[in-house]
Amino acid sequence: MGNGIVSGTVTPNGLWLSLGITHPVHGRVVLTDMPAFPDEERGDQPAARRYRADLAARSRKGFGPVLLLPGEAESFLVEDSLPLAVIDHPGYARIEVLTLAPRGRRGALQILRIAAREKGVGIGIEWQGKMRLARAAYTQLTPGGALPAAPSNTTTSQDGQLIWFDDRQLGASAAIALPPHATVPAGMSLPFAVAIAFGDTLEDAVREAVQLAGEGHDLVGAEVRDRRSWWTGIGRDGDSDHAIRRATAYAIDCAAAQAGEGLVAVLADHEILPLVWTRDAYYVCRMLLELAPRDERVRAVVDGFLRWLFEAAERPAGWWPRASLANGAAKDPAFQLDQQLFPFLLLEDHARLTGDAALRDRYAPRREEMLRALLGKRTTFGLIATDETPADDPLEQPFHFSSHVLLWRVLRDSAPRDAAEVRDATLRGFVDSGRFAYAVRGAGAEGPRHYHDANDLPTVFAPAWGFCDADDATWRATTRFAWSDANDGYFAGALGGLGSLHTPHPWPLGDLQEIVVARTLGDAARERRGWQRLDRVEMWDGLLPEAYDETTGAVASRHHFAWPAALRALLALDPMLKAP
Repeated sequence: MGNGIVSGTVTPNGLWLSLGITHPVHGRVVLTDMPAFPDEERGDQPAARRYRADLAARSRKGFGPVLLLPGEAESFLVEDSLPLAVIDHPGYARIEVLTLAPRGRRGALQILRIAAREKGVGIGIEWQGKMRLARAAYTQLTPGGALPAAPSNTTTSQDGQLIWFDDRQLGASAAIALPPHATVPAGMSLPFAVAIAFGDTLEDAVREAVQLAGEGHDLVGAEVRDRRSWWTGIGRDGDSDHAIRRATAYAIDCAAAQAGEGLVAVLADHEILPLVWTRDAYYVCRMLLELAPRDERVRAVVDGFLRWLFEAAERPAGWWPRASLANGAAKDPAFQLDQQLFPFLLLEDHARLTGDAALRDRYAPRREEMLRALLGKRTTFGLIATDETPADDPLEQPFHFSSHVLLWRVLRDSAPRDAAEVRDATLRGFVDSGRFAYAVRGAGAEGPRHYHDANDLPTVFAPAWGFCDADDATWRATTRFAWSDANDGYFAGALGGLGSLHTPHPWPLGDLQEIVVARTLGDAARERRGWQRLDRVEMWDGLLPEAYDETTGAVASRHHFAWPAALRALLALDPMLKAP
């Protein structure tokens, strides 16, 4: 749950696991029950995977009102957005706890409605659980840029109904406001408001928490009505729109992260890797533009992200890094060719879909300057080397096929002569054994690597973009290879499919690629199977993981991942879409 400023996660019975916010120095700070990830284990993939698994473990205790600990709990999402837990204590009380982050606020609320059973219940909202105010863990699987140590010396205390955390070295504060004790008469129910808030100073955090708690009963009704009317207003209030609503809610509530006045970072996810990849963020924003291109909430996210890209994000050596902190600081400086291109494609899509060319025109000089510099990196045989694949893995063969298809697409309408040169060089440079090589070492398809990865969507978009025809023999051979045992990125099993050596299991992104291929080939049965597999492996709330087990469908990596949820919604919004 979140509101585009704060975002977090709760247990099935409503206890907090984390709540985080963008920080001007550290990118993101969180109030969490997780221990710190040891700095000496950064770059240790098994250790990172263990930590990630612990983040999603049902054994996490969480923190929050003691009342939420015992009893059987049921979990729901109100308006596909707001977690609701219902806990039944036979003979004692029934408790409903709704968790939300009101729009525009630097904190979150929980409304506990307590219904007494046969006799009155004296209620004191006591707090339990270990909490830690800290920089986000950023547990990457691939080697990344080192972060300097985050100095921390948190002071914490409780004063009556107020719990507070203040860390001047970290530069962050948080406060929790609890309601006063009360009695719920037998057969009646009463609501109680609990608030958590962040602040640059302790005074700011306390003020916001106290105000949120005081306004809680009004805010909760307004938030539910507002979200319901928004779904109706954009025409997505039907039962069949559940996956679209869930992807959208995650995009605007959790992936979007306010990073300053008019600036919005779009995170890969809010819990495991609260970092910005321009690639992931493109699909989130493109889905929102498809959903409601002139809507105020959508424009706040997408326009804010474009401003963040061109005005706040650091570009070491002139290029966007592999990954950035939410505050715009470069996290991993590696040069990935496709990461330089998605911002320009988003600029073009934004102007086309909104009918508003202001941002495209504002950043046109920067776009032209960067594209000229990129084209200046071409070798004598017309290709541009990249440090890493779109899966963040290093490449022995530095020239990468799908990134060149994307480069051609970015140039296609604005610089047709350059586009033609790139396409010619790509066709000369990658065709080997009757198909497009994934990557090559040099001119004339020298040293080809034949592989296809769930991250490489431009390859399957190529016909719809016009790079090649749908009946092009080379493209068809490439896609047949991709979904075969000959491809190291294909994982066989009862739920076998396209994945990535980065995380060696099928990926929903691979299933979504297969849906695109099926649409391009006119294979309705294959497309239907792709949708059915996504239904099989989605989370209970409609989100999609990064990867799943090819035999059982259980999550193999990352429960929260904005990119596949957004792409699934994008393809559902337009049943004829074969490329964004």
